[in-house]
Amino acid sequence: MKKRSFLSFWSASDGASAVEFALIAPVLLLMTIGIIEISLMMLTQNIMESVTFTASRLGKTGYVEAGITREETIIQALHDAADGLLDTTKITVDTQSYNEFGDVGSPEPFVDANGNGIHDDGENYTDVNANGQYDTDMGAAGEGNAGQVVVYIVTYPWSVSTPLLSSLMGDHGVFSLTARAVVKNEPFE
Repeated sequence: MKKRSFLSFWSASDGASAVEFALIAPVLLLMTIGIIEISLMMLTQNIMESVTFTASRLGKTGYVEAGITREETIIQALHDAADGLLDTTKITVDTQSYNEFGDVGSPEPFVDANGNGIHDDGENYTDVNANGQYDTDMGAAGEGNAGQVVVYIVTYPWSVSTPLLSSLMGDHGVFSLTARAVVKNEPFE
């Protein structure tokens, strides 16, 4: 057997590709899986926006299916649009109604007696949503009446399917995907 000098051993490239691949492969695989996970999450977000748009369009007409409430009609339309694409049992729908577009996200009006710009206990306010308490958002729960503005908020908990990535992404591997639609109800009554 021929003896190799230290320099010839150090400059040899036998097996270098295998070592390089062994170093790069885990990172490459993790990146590929991450791209797939993010792509699936973006697809789900797109589906959420589509079904929210469909449900809000039905909701603004005031249509009520026979035998169920208006809210149940809207939720059923949303579930029909997402069926087969998402686990519809995990979808939550929240609706807030307002009198005008400018009221969306605004606090109930109050008299700022001490001039600090914040509603403090004891300061008078107008209970716009009639729930008996001061709210920083004057929206009333529900699908609203004819001519009212309604904000539809649809939420879906997306679970990361790869165990390794679930520990690195989201809240223990769960992302809360949300889609919103703002519509003005037609004069349906």
